[in-house]
Amino acid sequence: MSHKQFTEKDIYAIEIYLKEWYNYSKIALKLNKHHTSIWRIVKKYKSPKTWIFYAKHCIKLKKKIRCIVNRANKNRIKDLNLEEFILKYIKKYWSPEQIAWRYKEETNKSLSKDTIYKFIYQNYPELIKKYFRRKWKKYQHKRRERYQLNDRKMIEFRPKKVETRERLWDWEWDTVIWSRWWSKEVILTNVDRKSWYLLARKIKDKSWNSVLEWTLEVFKRIPKQKKLTITYDNWREFSEHSMIKYLTNLDVYFANPYCSWERWTNENTNWLIRQFAPKKIDFEKLTQNQLKYYVSLINFRPRKRLNYKTPHEVFFGKDFKLCSSL
Repeated sequence: MSHKQFTEKDIYAIEIYLKEWYNYSKIALKLNKHHTSIWRIVKKYKSPKTWIFYAKHCIKLKKKIRCIVNRANKNRIKDLNLEEFILKYIKKYWSPEQIAWRYKEETNKSLSKDTIYKFIYQNYPELIKKYFRRKWKKYQHKRRERYQLNDRKMIEFRPKKVETRERLWDWEWDTVIWSRWWSKEVILTNVDRKSWYLLARKIKDKSWNSVLEWTLEVFKRIPKQKKLTITYDNWREFSEHSMIKYLTNLDVYFANPYCSWERWTNENTNWLIRQFAPKKIDFEKLTQNQLKYYVSLINFRPRKRLNYKTPHEVFFGKDFKLCSSL
């Protein structure tokens, strides 16, 4: 049983389970926590107006409490010997992580690298530009989401059949962009998890409207029984996932932020596309016919992971009618 603090992912999961009428014991089993821990966090952070537990309200309050605690403990290093130890090795161009490990070896006491970062930023900011290697970029304890998509169903709730690649028609989607910021056109890629069959289309911009339009165009010719799941990342162009689910009957899931390995089928395929459309190429000069040709080269190339069959052979088999529709 885990005794770690609740992450944001755990808090969102608690809200979902409560809406599905799970009791505290069942939620505790799902999250590998103690049921009293679930009861405490729900009791402490439920909304005072509606008396319902909302994940966003809980996370907001937890951050507020953390800020108050951090202000109270602003100068946490009171030991002068420890301060001298940190400054000594900072001036030798050591990183805070290296200092923390050396301190643990020499004194058998624990010291967090985050404590050292906070201490330097708050008390000796002039040392940052002189001795830190990443002096142009402020240290971040954890990369945060720049925006939050509403009503996401996370990848943890995806069926196990999708994870084990037992069936076809489970898709992963992403966008491939050009390296120049002024270029609006992007390539939208869609890969089947089992067969690695690729569908790709150049769209006019990276907007949710363009993504929705092409998604409907692809799936309108596909039979209902073959519309299973689709997995997105957390970018803004997939914000209309509820509309996609409603119009296509697909179960839509989202990978966790900054966890590209959860969609590595799509990431690997995007890397194959870069062989023909590298970052320096202008997508405005790339025609749909050229892209279609590149996609056919990838789909008709044997893969070791498919026992040297092509993605086209694994995906279609003898279904020539379906092949013509795609």
